[in-house]
Amino acid sequence: MKKIVTILFLSVLIFMGINSQAVVQSQVKNDITKLAVNFVTDLASQDFKKAVSEYAYTVEMQKIISESFLRDQVWDFFVQSYGQYQEITAATVSQSQGYDIISVNTAFSKAKIRINIVFDQNKLIAGLNHALVEKTAIREMPKSIQEVAIEFGKKNLKLPGILTIPTNKQKHPVVILVHGSGPNDRDQTIGPNKPFRDIAWGLAERDIASLRYDKRTLVHPEQFSTQFTVYDETIEDALLAVEYLKTLDNIDSSAIFVLGHSLGGMLMPRIAEKSPDARGFIIISAPVTPLEDLLVEQIKYIAEVDGVISTEEKESIIRTERVQAKIKKITEQTATADELLGISPEYWLDLHGYNPAELAQKIIKPLIILQGERDYQITMKEFQLWQEILGQRDNVTYISYPGLNHILITGTGKSQPQEYYIPGQVAQNLIEDLASWIKNNL
Repeated sequence: MKKIVTILFLSVLIFMGINSQAVVQSQVKNDITKLAVNFVTDLASQDFKKAVSEYAYTVEMQKIISESFLRDQVWDFFVQSYGQYQEITAATVSQSQGYDIISVNTAFSKAKIRINIVFDQNKLIAGLNHALVEKTAIREMPKSIQEVAIEFGKKNLKLPGILTIPTNKQKHPVVILVHGSGPNDRDQTIGPNKPFRDIAWGLAERDIASLRYDKRTLVHPEQFSTQFTVYDETIEDALLAVEYLKTLDNIDSSAIFVLGHSLGGMLMPRIAEKSPDARGFIIISAPVTPLEDLLVEQIKYIAEVDGVISTEEKESIIRTERVQAKIKKITEQTATADELLGISPEYWLDLHGYNPAELAQKIIKPLIILQGERDYQITMKEFQLWQEILGQRDNVTYISYPGLNHILITGTGKSQPQEYYIPGQVAQNLIEDLASWIKNNL
């Protein structure tokens, strides 16, 4: 979930802040603006002890914030992803859902980012997230399709979304798009790129509808500051989306497909287990390997990609391996969220012993597994694990794509986090393959 932090698959989960709306210049809120600027300055000075002790946090944030959290999961992440810190260039203020959001614009050697510090009405820090300062890739919606705003979900956890449908008058097959890690929006926006929007528009141009929605952790972050599981974060809303689509007159209720990307794909066997009415399932860029092991692999890859591993990067790898070991040994009584990347023990326990490929052996409906061959986050090793465990079943299709990275955009050379901020579009051949597979399984 949403920002390299939504791409690094697991690290994103630590940023459960409030979603910022339009940011405007303001001369008010000087006190919290100063606090936010000082907070970022302390992070940049690597004075994490001061950043913990001299600022007031909400009760929920107190359970997450620590020196190790700010060092390992926040500042080290920024430096590894965006290069060396240079300066603060501006601070702006906005409001959302009763919170004040101070956005501290900062320049790093490889990118400019907006660090958002969220304050409640008592001037307590209630959230922390960031976004790249980048314009969205411009693309006009094709005239052959239309989009309708919708809302679905549990009574106290309603989610806004979009139903994308062809303009011709008939009942359409439909695909539900299930996000990867973190508080993603409906388009799974990453920098200037919107892979879920690209897939939705591409499918609609081929007479297939889709439903995409803002993730529960984005719309209702206050519900996810303490204990939650992958069922709460992802699975339940995918199941509710299936039920919602069955009520629509312009949707063929016998032709509902569910697509999961990254974490969403990893959880697809659990979604399939509880979706008897779905017609088929789509897994894209999803792992079989446990998340804590993937995190170590990703940290090592980023450290090594330039050919030189710095002392700081070596220390970061060691710290990440320590967290990995704690997650492996976790019980509800022996671990805290602070020790586990700011994520509750319940979340990790929900995934303990889970092998998605083994559970996928129980899927009897059509299943397709797609993978980009340049994806450094979910590598071809994971794609091969799916194949080894599932084998050559009649209901399973495998396709990999040379040149595609984790967000399904074509590139060359070694994939790096920075390329997610180059405007692009999901490869058309992948969308064409997906549409053909869906039509063949109607």
